[in-house]
Amino acid sequence: MDELLILVDANDQQVGVATKLQTHQAGLLHRAFSLFVFDSRGWLLLQRRAPEKYHSGGLWTNTCCGHPRDGEPTEDAAHRRLGEEMGFDCALQEVTAFIYEAQVPGGLIEHEFDHIFIGRHDGEPVPNPAEASDWMWIAPCQLLSWMDAEPDLFTVWFKTILVSSGNKLKQWSQQIRGAESDVLMQELVAYQKELLFRVSRNFALTIPQLPPELSQVVTHAYLLLRLADTIEDEPALTPVQITHFEQALVEVVTGRLNAQCFSDEVAALLTEQTVEAEHELLAHLPLLMQVHNQLTAAQREVIVNCLRVITRGMSEFRQALGLQGMETRQDLDRYCYCVSGVVGEMMTELFIDYDPTLVAYRDTLRRLSVSFGAGLQLTNILKDQWEDRQRGICWLPHDLFAEHSIHLLGLQPDQTDANYERALSALIGTAHAHLQLALQYALLIPSRQAGIRRFVLWTGGLALLTLERLSRVKGFSAGHQVDLARSQVALMMRLTRASQRSNTGLGLLFKFAARRLPLTPLDAQWQEAAYAIHQWPRSSIDFLADPPSNSGI
Repeated sequence: MDELLILVDANDQQVGVATKLQTHQAGLLHRAFSLFVFDSRGWLLLQRRAPEKYHSGGLWTNTCCGHPRDGEPTEDAAHRRLGEEMGFDCALQEVTAFIYEAQVPGGLIEHEFDHIFIGRHDGEPVPNPAEASDWMWIAPCQLLSWMDAEPDLFTVWFKTILVSSGNKLKQWSQQIRGAESDVLMQELVAYQKELLFRVSRNFALTIPQLPPELSQVVTHAYLLLRLADTIEDEPALTPVQITHFEQALVEVVTGRLNAQCFSDEVAALLTEQTVEAEHELLAHLPLLMQVHNQLTAAQREVIVNCLRVITRGMSEFRQALGLQGMETRQDLDRYCYCVSGVVGEMMTELFIDYDPTLVAYRDTLRRLSVSFGAGLQLTNILKDQWEDRQRGICWLPHDLFAEHSIHLLGLQPDQTDANYERALSALIGTAHAHLQLALQYALLIPSRQAGIRRFVLWTGGLALLTLERLSRVKGFSAGHQVDLARSQVALMMRLTRASQRSNTGLGLLFKFAARRLPLTPLDAQWQEAAYAIHQWPRSSIDFLADPPSNSGI
C-alpha cells in the first residue's frame, strides 16, 4: 500500500505523486492501465481477483489492471504487471484512454486516467494466487450476457470501461483475431451448419435455437458424434474394423492422428448404404478439426470425453448383441447411458460453460440430463426397431418381453399380438417417465436463456410426440410410419415458444401432450436419493465405474 502512484491532470500530465491508499481514499485523479488479452478466437481472458485484495476481492474483471510507478512508462508497467498477475507476457497495443470515477468497496474511490491495451495470447495463464484466484476465457457475447444477468459479480471499473469505451469489446476482439481469420472461421462454421441440416432432421431444428456461439460448439460436437454413428452403422465394416475406426476417430479428435489420412482410409470402405451426406461429412473431417482447434481446451475435453464413452460403449454392447435383444432392462439402461445419457452430460457442461450461473445446479442437471438422454434414446430404439432387426440387431430387453411371453429372436414386423403391445407399452411408459425428468431439466434453465430452453423443450417435445404416435399406430413395421406430420411439429414449436417463460404453463402443456401415454415408474436406482450414491447407470458400467468429475469445464 506504500506504492507511489502518478497523479495527473485531465490531459494526463503529471502533477505529483501519492501513495495508493491516499490516492483512493481522496479520489485523486491518477494514471492507470487496463489490459484486455484475447486468444486467436477472439475470446477474452478474465481474472477473478483474489479474495484478500484490499478492495473488490472475489470479483471478476478484465485480464489485468495496474498503475505505472513514478518515472515508469505506462506500456512498460503494463508488461510488468501482466507478468506479476497472470504469469505471462505478450505484445500489447494501446487502443484508447479515458477518465472515469467510481466508488469501489471499502469506501474507496477509483478516479483514473485509464489507458486501455489489447493483446493476444493462446497459452494458459499462471496467475499469482495473491492477485487472481481464478481465470477463464470467454466469448465477448457470452461475457456481455453474463454481465447483464449478474452485474454484481464484476468489478466497477470493468463495467465502466465497457460503457465508457462505447462497448468496443467485440471490435477489440475482431481486431486481435484479424479479418482474414474471422472470415475463414465464419465460413467453416457456416459449412458446419449446412452439414447439420443434411445429416439430421430433428437436430437441424433444435440446435439452431441455442445462442449462436453455443450453437456452433454443439453443432460441431454433434457432427463428430454423428461420424461415430456412421462408422457404427456401415454394414460393410467388420466388428473389428468398426472398433478400430471408432478408436481411431478419438485419436484424430485429440490430435494424435492425421484427419485426412483417417478420412481417406474410412471413405474407401464406405458403401452406398451410408447416405451421401455422411460420406461428405467424413470427407470434410479435416475442416471440422479446424473448428475443433478453435474451441477452448475445456470444451474440447468435454467433447472428447463424450466421444470416448460413446465409441467404447457401442463397441462393448455390440459384441454381445443379436436378434435376441438386450438381456435385461438394466442392460438397456446402461446402453442408453453410453450412447445418449453421456451426451446429456456433455450438453450440461457446455451450457454451464456458456452460462456460469448454472454451476449451482450442476449435480441436479447432470442427473436429469441422463434421463433426458435415456428418454430420447428409448424413443429412437422403439421407432427404429424393425430397421435395426434388418441389420441383425435388437435393442429391446429380453426379460421384459419374456414376461409377456414374447420371444424376441423370432419377432416379425406388423405385430398385432396383445402381449407384444403390452411389452411395447411398458417401454413407451419408461421413455415417458424419463421425459418427465427431462422437463424438470428444462425448467432448471433460467427463462432468460430462452434459446437453451427451446432446445431442450423442442428436443423433448419431438420425442414425446413420437411416443404418442408409437402408442397409437398399431402393427407398424417401419419407422417412417410413425414419423410426425409437419403440422404437429409446427404446433408444438408455437405452443412451446408461447409458454417458454412460464414453468406452470410448460408443465400443463407437457401434461396435455402426454395425457394418453402410459407411464411406467422408473426403478429405484433412478430416484434422486439413490442416484446421488450410486451414479446409476454409470456405476454399473465396468469401464465407467468411477463417479464422474464435478469439475466441469
